[in-house]
Amino acid sequence: MNELSVLMHLLSRKNSLHEMGASKEEILAALNFQGKNDDYYFQTLLTNLSEHIEQIGLRIRFNPLDSHWFISFESDTSELLSANPFKNQPKLAATLFVTLVCCFNNSGIAKLHEIRDLRKKKLVLEDLRELEKAGYIKIDKLKGEVLLTPLIGYKLDLEQLFVKVALKLKEKDNN
Repeated sequence: MNELSVLMHLLSRKNSLHEMGASKEEILAALNFQGKNDDYYFQTLLTNLSEHIEQIGLRIRFNPLDSHWFISFESDTSELLSANPFKNQPKLAATLFVTLVCCFNNSGIAKLHEIRDLRKKKLVLEDLRELEKAGYIKIDKLKGEVLLTPLIGYKLDLEQLFVKVALKLKEKDNN
């Protein structure tokens, strides 16, 4: 097996519902590379593979929630950003977005009362339970906290999402 075949295998594997692909360390270990120039070697491998697979609609993406690189279909990412993945349940999308905002404001942990206050909905726990059942979050009822699972990073292009939000905010400030 050549390096690109090994890399393709690692990036396309699905380890669990919440984890796909591989971390940089896993990739370098599988390729048995240990050296001073590991960052350069890693980036060169990703670039070479990316050039080969983009012609068939595949893209290498990075999930910042668990530091895993993975392969996705280009159209899947754009469809998820433009459509509601919750099938006629915009309340779940809104609750998930508020949870994301709260988690990013508080080092990855959202308090239930913060989500409820920001969402302005008393029965937000029902929405959170549905999101937990879908695998997007974990609820710690004893501490009153909500944690994101890495699944969000695989389903949404977080970088593109936050760029769009920032542009909307900038546009609003200019008006």
